[in-house]
Amino acid sequence: MSMNNIDFLAVVRSCIPQEAEIVQLQQQGNPAAILYADVDGDGFPEITAMYRFLDSQYLFSIKDYSGNWFPIASAATGGIRGVTDFAAAPVSRREGWDVIIGWQQEGASSGSELDIIQWTSSGFQRMIPPGTTYDHLEIEDMPTREGKDGLCELALWVKEQNKVYQVQTYRWDPYRLVPTQDVHPYYFQRVSRYYEDLVRDHPDEPAYRSLLEDAKKKVGGEGGA
Repeated sequence: MSMNNIDFLAVVRSCIPQEAEIVQLQQQGNPAAILYADVDGDGFPEITAMYRFLDSQYLFSIKDYSGNWFPIASAATGGIRGVTDFAAAPVSRREGWDVIIGWQQEGASSGSELDIIQWTSSGFQRMIPPGTTYDHLEIEDMPTREGKDGLCELALWVKEQNKVYQVQTYRWDPYRLVPTQDVHPYYFQRVSRYYEDLVRDHPDEPAYRSLLEDAKKKVGGEGGA
């Protein structure tokens, strides 16, 4: 079915309790937590969404069979928590994309906790333990010197103070996220541009200049192949 022919909000509302509320992301515009991606690996996209009902929050996926939508997985994710990021990408496997969720940290003015969830024939499975936090997330198939491999790396920006971030890139290998340096020459060009802007706007701030120099070293390949 063409994506343009689907009323995603209407479909999701028809598949959840009448009193339930579709989760809205803690982002500009507060978009609905609805994805259209192939999570089960059969080559056809499903709708994956999150909703709140009573005191719980739920993640579920539904598949179109001849114009009718049927659930293929559903799971409670615990109590009510804000959601900052909701995406699907091939992180741990090329076929059957992972669902990536950023949970708003409780009691924090900013910051999220990363969750990676994979569809399996027995239901959703959490892929990483709790505790990985970030302030900004980017998901991309980042090229190494050999090019792209069809799997996405994650870049986690962790705020230290003001506009200073520690940035690390990760990939799945093979049962967990591990830091990776072979995409630094590509990705840290972006980090360099971020600090170049700060150095231009705040020329008397030595921390920005130091972080810019560090980012440029990583673009040059220092610290790993």
